[in-house]
Amino acid sequence: MKTNRSGKDKEFIDLEVLPPESPRSEPKSNFQPNAGPDPFIAFVSRVLDTLFVVPGTRIRFGIEPLIGLIPFFGDQATSLISAALLYRSVQHRLPKIAMIRMALNILINGAVGMIPVVGDLFVLWYKPNIRNLRILERHAGHGKEVTQSDWIFVSVLIGGTFFLLVCTTLLLIYATLTRFRWW
Repeated sequence: MKTNRSGKDKEFIDLEVLPPESPRSEPKSNFQPNAGPDPFIAFVSRVLDTLFVVPGTRIRFGIEPLIGLIPFFGDQATSLISAALLYRSVQHRLPKIAMIRMALNILINGAVGMIPVVGDLFVLWYKPNIRNLRILERHAGHGKEVTQSDWIFVSVLIGGTFFLLVCTTLLLIYATLTRFRWW
């Protein structure tokens, strides 16, 4: 019992609503609409790298290895999508070293992915977009305010990455055409 200001005893019941003791079991989904600092980057990364499951295993893959089956240009297309995600990541104030690591993931994936069969198996294992998503989640907001020099830096980084990928692609096309002359 509590006493009010007038000195009279007053009885009351104090109620508190608590959540249930055990959490409800909800179906676990790989798509989490509010995951990380940018839900769009999370969604596209999961579609590219972990959309499907090999039945009876824990092996996950996305549409990136499927697009990569297109000779020469499939890996270029998926690298372009990954680079667009990197460009979008700049707005989350990433340190430059994090952006370099993300660009390196794109470069490694694009260069190794061009190797027939071995490259496609590598892409199944490497999952560069999920790696870049983890880097984004870990480092988002840790850098200084985004400036024009950051946008220029990431543009040069992406341009350099694609220059190397295009040179590698042209070299592979030249090697294929000179090695296997069909005319």
